[in-house]
Amino acid sequence: MESDISTVEPGAGSSDASLDFDPGAMRRAGYQVIDWIVSRIENLRASDLERELTREQTESLLREPMPEEPCNLDDVFEAYRTKVAPNSIALDHPRFFAFVPSAPTFVSVLADALAAGTNVFAGTWLESSGPSQVELIVIDWFKQMLGLPQEAAGLLVSGGSIGTLTALAVARRSVLSDETDGACVYLSDQAHASIDRALHLLGIRPGQIRHLPTDGRCKMKTAELARCIQDDYSKGLRPFAVVASAGTTNTGAVDPLSEIAEVARENALWFHVDAAYGGFAALTDRGRRLLAGIDRADSVVLDPHKWFYCAFEAGCVLVRKGHLMRETFRILPEYMLDAARQDREVNFCDYGPQLSRSFRALKIWMTVKTYGARRLRATIDRCLDLAEYAARMFELSPHLALLTRPELGVFTFRYLPEIIPADPERAEQRLARVNERLVARIVSSGRLMLSSTRLDGRYVLRFCVLNHRTRKEDVAEALRLIEEFGKEAEESTEH
Repeated sequence: MESDISTVEPGAGSSDASLDFDPGAMRRAGYQVIDWIVSRIENLRASDLERELTREQTESLLREPMPEEPCNLDDVFEAYRTKVAPNSIALDHPRFFAFVPSAPTFVSVLADALAAGTNVFAGTWLESSGPSQVELIVIDWFKQMLGLPQEAAGLLVSGGSIGTLTALAVARRSVLSDETDGACVYLSDQAHASIDRALHLLGIRPGQIRHLPTDGRCKMKTAELARCIQDDYSKGLRPFAVVASAGTTNTGAVDPLSEIAEVARENALWFHVDAAYGGFAALTDRGRRLLAGIDRADSVVLDPHKWFYCAFEAGCVLVRKGHLMRETFRILPEYMLDAARQDREVNFCDYGPQLSRSFRALKIWMTVKTYGARRLRATIDRCLDLAEYAARMFELSPHLALLTRPELGVFTFRYLPEIIPADPERAEQRLARVNERLVARIVSSGRLMLSSTRLDGRYVLRFCVLNHRTRKEDVAEALRLIEEFGKEAEESTEH
């Protein structure tokens, strides 16, 4: 008879008792988990996006002291299935259009299970020569996709935030020799907040960061960048880096990368590109045109867990002069001498802040090998087409107004109530109240997910298409719900 984990417990005081349990029970539990995952994916479109609970609700549902005695694994899984899983919003749902969606393939999910099941330590070549070679291949694929030179190196990290921190740490070491006094960094007012956070951690104070105004399309003004750099030089300061966006979170805007690259070259600045989700558009013809100049970057950040359909966590940082990563991060204590290797056998712990690293490359490698670049390219192209289609449908609605057109799968809009005050200030307040109520109604419904932002001080809604499962019918349903909930928000808000 198959046993479960609750019947296999180590004896009191035993020094060699394993925490493994019966192979039959392991198989049964594994099949149960896989069946649940497949059923979830199969029913995503027909399901709600789940919900957010208050802290008081989650405490009441889940709080308990650390269990002293073992629990039946079936009961533990049931608690996850009924008390934990439903109380998070499904980023992979085909009607999740908020923030930047993440919709991993089933192959990516299986790859993560394999990586966890073999518990690979991907920090050194000694302990992971095969997995490290897979990571080298994945890095080379990304370098080739973006047109970076052979000498470029890279590292898979948890996501864009750590990727940016890693890249800018290399920039600080390379350009400033880690001396940050008087150093200045330039980015647009649309740049991701993770860049400010990374600079703070690297000792760059807020007064040393220049947030440059953007043009009418939310892109960095190159002339303003050049002027600001020269102004700082004239004050005896030390301009050292410019950060461009290849797809801002707010609107999907891509800064003029070629122009910025030229300004950076003329002023000997490090040129970093935040392409966390937008970079994978380089697989497509139109994306490559839009991202022209990214091949001139000194460093780039990508997030395969966004527009490359891998499970969390999967980020990537690439550095043009790869040896600079090793010069920045390599430390060789006595206890690591056995693992020391020369350049050809790469120790990835020498290229970033992590020593203990999981085998993140496996899910990317398996995804690309299973689907092929051609199919991934077609999927990204279809997302771009769907964003254009959604924008056209929204434009035709008498209740909605577009504020920015689609770029890299993102556009912004607002719901327009029937009665809007003539006074501009009161009109803006009315629009903000109605649209805030609309977002709250959408989120609480569990049938659709949108997020908001502010552009030029105006409250606006974002629509982001990145999910490989999203279809025209999901866009049509989103439009119907927005109009329905917008009317309710309008009626519940005072004029």
